[in-house]
Amino acid sequence: MQKIKSERGVTLLILMITIVVLALISIPIIVNTTDISELQRYTYFKADIDKLREAIDATYADMDDLSTIGPIYTGDYSFLSKVQGSDPVANPNDGNVYYVISLTNLNSYINAQISLKYGTGNKEETYENNEYSGTDVYIINEQSKTIYYTSGVEYKGVTYYRLPESFTAQTQFFVVSYDANGGTNAPDMQSVDSRGDAVTIGNAPTRAGYTFKGYLDSNTNTLYQPGDIYIVSDTIILVAQWEQN
Repeated sequence: MQKIKSERGVTLLILMITIVVLALISIPIIVNTTDISELQRYTYFKADIDKLREAIDATYADMDDLSTIGPIYTGDYSFLSKVQGSDPVANPNDGNVYYVISLTNLNSYINAQISLKYGTGNKEETYENNEYSGTDVYIINEQSKTIYYTSGVEYKGVTYYRLPESFTAQTQFFVVSYDANGGTNAPDMQSVDSRGDAVTIGNAPTRAGYTFKGYLDSNTNTLYQPGDIYIVSDTIILVAQWEQN
């Protein structure tokens, strides 16, 4: 009987150790997934606003009156009093009236079919009394022509409701991620705004019985070490290279 109890104790101990190890291994995976998800949402947000800006510039470039673009926005304006990073959300040149950007109207004006990832309110076919009070919508200020997303998108700890002016010419992000290739504790993904920007190669992963040799860029067949400067030319996965001990 004593032997059976002892074996049960050992089995329970092994089970607890296994659970702890699996939890530790899963932590970097969760972090990486969260970062990727945030980047994807922000990229969609940027793409939406870039499309709307281009179409509105083409349609309303010489027009001061935006009243035909969609209904008046009568929803929650509290996001305008917030900050994104160190900058205020509201454009100081804003006037008092904001319009919902109706995709139905805009597409008919430019004879195109713009589609958006976000902004369910922009996709409404009809609006009650030429007003809209929902919260998931892109709106534009009548005076400054600034476009806002009323729900906001969180990226790197900052909730963005409009694009910073310095981002207007950007069309996409470029991501550097790391494949531990059988190891664990690979660095978190990194992102840059433009081709030619630099990142510092992240920490070395670990793998029992193997020595880490570096991260391989398969496009150039170049091996990079932690701390090296990497010039980003496109989205890429750097793969850990190992040598068995």
